[in-house]
Amino acid sequence: MNYRNNILVLLRISLIAFLLLTPLGNAFAKDLRSLVNLKGYWKFTIGDDPAWASPDYNDTEWDKLFVPQSWESSGYSNYNGYAWYRKNFTITIPKAAKYVYLNLGYIDDADEVYVNGKLVGASGHMGPIAQTAYNIPRMYPVPREVLNHKAENVIAIRVFDDYHDGGIVGGDINISFDADQFKMNVDLTGHWDFETSRSVDENNRNVVSYREGKIFVPGFWEARGYNQLDGRAIYSKRFVYPDHLSTRNQILFAGYIDDVDEVYLNGEKIGTVRDLRRKNRKYSYASDNFILRAYTIPDHLLNKGGENVIEIIVRDHTGPGGIYDGPIGIVDMDTAKPIIIKSLKDTRSSFQKLLDYWFD
Repeated sequence: MNYRNNILVLLRISLIAFLLLTPLGNAFAKDLRSLVNLKGYWKFTIGDDPAWASPDYNDTEWDKLFVPQSWESSGYSNYNGYAWYRKNFTITIPKAAKYVYLNLGYIDDADEVYVNGKLVGASGHMGPIAQTAYNIPRMYPVPREVLNHKAENVIAIRVFDDYHDGGIVGGDINISFDADQFKMNVDLTGHWDFETSRSVDENNRNVVSYREGKIFVPGFWEARGYNQLDGRAIYSKRFVYPDHLSTRNQILFAGYIDDVDEVYLNGEKIGTVRDLRRKNRKYSYASDNFILRAYTIPDHLLNKGGENVIEIIVRDHTGPGGIYDGPIGIVDMDTAKPIIIKSLKDTRSSFQKLLDYWFD
């Protein structure tokens, strides 16, 4: 093998390693519907003042910066420290949606996000001893009661940059909902009990969706205040299965999980990501975090009209972790099939194009 081929092999290996370690989140099976496109120019200023979170603050004298891109690319070269972004928007929320999701891509290094003056999310930890969250996709749930339905709303984002590039640097920037979630007969999004070795960041206790001992699902656990958490965590949720629904041919969607999971329903193990790999070889080349968890529920297992308990044990190796994307819920097989097929098709086509390109 000559020198050129050696270089190509190294480049290819590096790219595949990058892809397998990098969560793409919304790239696959979600039927994602954007309600508000937030890409474009935002108001911006360096410095720090808690008054800038207020929806009534007058920001007319602030600069305008395009989002997403680093503030260094917009004329603030070599600036490290605090800065704020603000943007006004209007929204119409689907009637069935208790929450919508504010997607802010990647923010370098740490952030606090306010909607109409309410803290809706925070990732990383700000100075003087900072913890970066530069590689965590920001997706924050916003309760519908926080939003104005017939008037303007204001997003205010406090950012702390510790080193190199700063600001809202890339990714999806919008407010959205997952239409597949509305197809679930039993919706399991929302607050789950959460056990792990790491305590939540103190600042996240002020987030509107925070509940003691619980975590909002879906979302990377780093975007829920568990900064730089790797290892094992346990999610559990109690729910009532409606009397009028059949218990036959039901599917549990546990969303997308980074990295490895074991799923139990009423004390009985119903699957792991490795079971899905064995069942469908289309998954054989994909990293675990790209696989939609869809587990068949044994007919005898659900308690109609009574309490049921789901437990999901997650082990994260490195980088972002947790049940990071939906759909999450229980639905009959006929409804589940198109969602599963689309996840297989989208995952395979995205990876296969890259593999074909690099290994032709």
